[in-house]
Formats: sequence, structure tokens, C-alpha cells
Amino acid sequence: MSASHAAPLPYDVEIRAPEAIRTLLKQNLELIRWQGDKQIDALQLRRFYRNTPDEIRHLLETEGYYSPVVKMDMQPSGDQGKHVVIDVKPGKPVKVAVVDIKFTGAIATQEASLRPDVEQLRKEWQLPAGSVFRMADWEAAKVALLKQVTSVRYPRAELEDSQAIVDPETDKVTLKVVINSGKPVTFGPIRIVGLQRYGEDVIMGQRPVKVGSTYRENALLNWQSRLQDTGYFRSVEVSADLESGLDEVPVTVTVVENMKKHVSVGIGYSTDTAERISLSYDNLHLFGRDYKLNSSVVLQSKQRTAKADVYLPPSMEGVRDSFGVMYDRSEIEGEDTRVVGANIRRAWGTPRFEKYVRAEYLNEHTRIDGADGQQSQAMPVTFGVIIRRLNNRLAPTKGYAVEAQTGVAVEPLLTDKSFIRSYFKGLRLQTVSENSHLVLRGELGAVFSDGKSGIPSTLMFRAGGDQSVRGYAYESLGVREGDAIVGGRYLAVASVEYQYYFLRNWGVAFFVDAGNAGDTVSELDPAVGYGIGGRWRSPAGPVGVDLAYGERTGNFRLHFSLGFTF
Repeated sequence: MSASHAAPLPYDVEIRAPEAIRTLLKQNLELIRWQGDKQIDALQLRRFYRNTPDEIRHLLETEGYYSPVVKMDMQPSGDQGKHVVIDVKPGKPVKVAVVDIKFTGAIATQEASLRPDVEQLRKEWQLPAGSVFRMADWEAAKVALLKQVTSVRYPRAELEDSQAIVDPETDKVTLKVVINSGKPVTFGPIRIVGLQRYGEDVIMGQRPVKVGSTYRENALLNWQSRLQDTGYFRSVEVSADLESGLDEVPVTVTVVENMKKHVSVGIGYSTDTAERISLSYDNLHLFGRDYKLNSSVVLQSKQRTAKADVYLPPSMEGVRDSFGVMYDRSEIEGEDTRVVGANIRRAWGTPRFEKYVRAEYLNEHTRIDGADGQQSQAMPVTFGVIIRRLNNRLAPTKGYAVEAQTGVAVEPLLTDKSFIRSYFKGLRLQTVSENSHLVLRGELGAVFSDGKSGIPSTLMFRAGGDQSVRGYAYESLGVREGDAIVGGRYLAVASVEYQYYFLRNWGVAFFVDAGNAGDTVSELDPAVGYGIGGRWRSPAGPVGVDLAYGERTGNFRLHFSLGFTF
């Protein structure tokens, strides 16, 4: 019988090796991949058998094993089949003994004040002495080092040379890397493409890129992100022409504009405020200027809100001014509140470190079930800072964010009672393993005055709900007055959540929340809620569904959240 018409030959493979090595071989050996194929005959099996030791040695080298002992045996088995035994003793892994990183080009000749700290770059090398030498880690370390150099000042840097010299007798490897930075690069002239409906201020007022300043990749990305967030554009691309060969690289901003006016209608449901219908109207060219109007009416079972905010184009220094009006009617936990307000706000800084000052006027009518209504007004001026250090703005998995603010209202300046109001909230995302992380959340608030009568209840604090203490109804934790729950002068909330993703975008969460609001610090007896939830990393951001048990009420509540905001 010819080889081309040889009968199929069944066979099985037994691998004797440490678990990690066995998994590697099962996933990559040709002998394994073709097992069970009806086209494999005796001739092809012998070819696989002969090639397998070399295959194994090559695979083990990628994991740092350069002196393995490989033994093969093939015996008859069953119905004219074969039983293949592979015995692998990987030996000791090769470890990095010496790392020699050299820099050439301008990064080595410029004054120290004009170039990055090359010693710090060497310290941040990702495959240091003492590490097991794996090929994937070696390649990743080189890419990371080159990216550090190209991201600031030297975008044309290249990997000039790299060597991994392995000594199998000593199980040591010497790594040599040479990075040629090339010439330093600065930002050159800026060109805008696609701008027709709006003035250049809506683009240039957002820019962290200045002509003649040092090239920074993050500056381009930040500018692109800021422009995308303005709402003026459907798409934005900010790029530097590194292929020009110029030391001052031209920068191009390419935009596709949104329509000047936009109307939308939406329906939804929140486990905090139940059913929701919304109508919004946006005008990106108000009064014939590049003023942006965002207005909306939102009708919910427990709350009705109407508001309109006008945003002025950012100044060349990045200052962002806005003003607005609002009306809010809420009926929560036995308290009926109607608020009319107006505000003016100035913000400056970057998305990573933003500062703002806000002056607002609030005129409120409050009525508690079974009691007479109360009228109050206040005009607080508030200063705040927001710090964001997150690895992803849409769906972060690592980093932290903090907001802190303090406001002051002084009678009789449209204020019935003087007070100082402080508020703090923080979020920390901590990686535990490749598939899991911790979410730590906290809130603190306080209103300092000689009493709270005359201060709008909108400025007081309550807890409970999807983004507060789960297991309790929305804003159901506070100060009891008759049959109603009203806001207190103090707030404290803390949360610990563990998330584990068993699939790439699907996970489970376990959490404990605790907190309360009260008129004195001693009244902050924490209400505890805990439970389990599901997580989905959707294209629109993280989606969460939680089932929480409120220890104080003895009831379970379902909570739903969509997206990430801070």
C-alpha cells in the first residue's frame, strides 16, 4: 500500500511534565493538534514523532528553559494504535544576570535639563536582573522602553540593537539593548481640517499643544479627547506629521462636525427613581455664536427636573465658563421639595486636575407630610477640585479619583442662614490579579451652622441607593421627622467591592456598603448593606446589576447602574 493510500492510524499522547509545561505543550505541539485526525497514517506519525523533541526545546526556550531533558517512547496500543509517551524535565529556568541599556543620539548628548532621566529609564526596565528570562517578557520590555522614549521629545527613536546572550551552563542571560533617540522634536504649525459651522476658538481654546513646545504624545491624545467631549464634533483626530522629517512637526486637527441643533426623546428606568421620560434640546451655536446650550426636561416617578445650561467656548488659557437655570420637584421619603435655582461657574485645568468655582442661588419650598411648608433661600459660593488618575475614562480598572469642595453662604446676601458646606468623595480601583480588582468608595459631608432651619434641604445630605448604600431605597437614610426622612447636616458612606471577571467582559461582584446621614456626628450610626452582583463591560461602559440585602430593614433590593461617571 502506498503512503498516499495508507490506512489511518489512531494514537494517544501522554505528557509527563510539570503542570505549566504540560499545558504549554498540549496547546502547541503538532503531535497533539493532529491527534484524532483520520488522515494521519504511520508515516506521518513517525514524522511528528521525530520532530517533537526539537519542537519542545523551542517552546521551552520561550519560557526560559534552555537545558531540558526530553525523552520519547512509542508503543503499540489497542486496535493497531500507538501510545506516545513524552517525558520532559525542563531543568532550571534561565535568569537575567546583566542588563546593559545604552542610549545614543540626542538623548545622550543634550544637556540633562533638556532630556529625560536616562537612569530612571534604566530603573524602570521591565525585565530586571534576577527575573526569569521569557521571550514574551523580553519583547514586551523592549517595546515598553522604546515607547517611553518616543512618547516625549523623541518620537522618531528606534531600537538600534538588542541581544539576549544565553549561557546554558550557568543558566544566566545577558541582555543588551541600544536605543537611538534621533533628534528632539517640537510641535510646529497647527492646521485645522473640516471646520465649517463653528469658529476656531472651539478647537484652539482646548489645546494643550503649543507651537514650539516639546513633542508629547499625551498632549495630542488629551487634545483629541477634550475636543471629542465638547459635543461640537462627531469625530476628532489630532495627529503630528512625523514623516515630514522636520524638527518642528506640523500638527493637523481633523474634525467631522455635529449639527448645530439636536433634539432627543428618551425613556428609561432607574432603581433609584423608577420610570423616566426625558426630552432634551441642544444648540451648539446659540445667539449666532459658539455658545453651547444643553437643556432638558426629565420626568420621573419621584422627581421632575427642568434645566438649561449655556457653555462658552474655552479661552486660550483653557478657562471654561458656564451659567444656567433649573427647576426641580421631588417627593422622596415623605418630603416634598420644590427648588428654583440659577448658577454661574468657571472651571480651569485639565481632566486630570480640574478646579472650579461656582456661585448659585437656590430658592426652595419644602413640605413634610403632616406639617406646614417652609421657604428658604441661599446663595453659596463653592470652590472645588477634581483629581482623576484613571487608566481609562470610559471603563477604568485601575487608579483613583477624588473630588473635594467647600462652599460658603453669608446672610443677608440672598441667604436666610449663614453656613459653610464641605463635601468629599473618593474612588480607588486596585488590581488584585489579572481578572479581578477591588473598588473602594467613600463620601463625607458636613454643613457647619448654628442650626439648619433656613438652609435649603437640597444642601443637606441623605444616603441610600444605587451609588450610595445599596440595600436601601434612594435617599432613605437620613433624619426622621414625623413619618418623613429628611436630609442631615453630616454624611459618611464607605463601600468595598471585589470584582472577578470569569470571562473577558463578564464578571461577578461581592460588596459591602455602610453609611448614614444625621444632624450630629453621633447620629451617623451606619446602615449596612451587602450582596452580590453581575458585571458586563459593554461598549457604552460598565453595566452592573446588584442584589443587596439591607441589614437594618431586613429586605432585599435590586440595583442597576450603567456607565462610569466621576
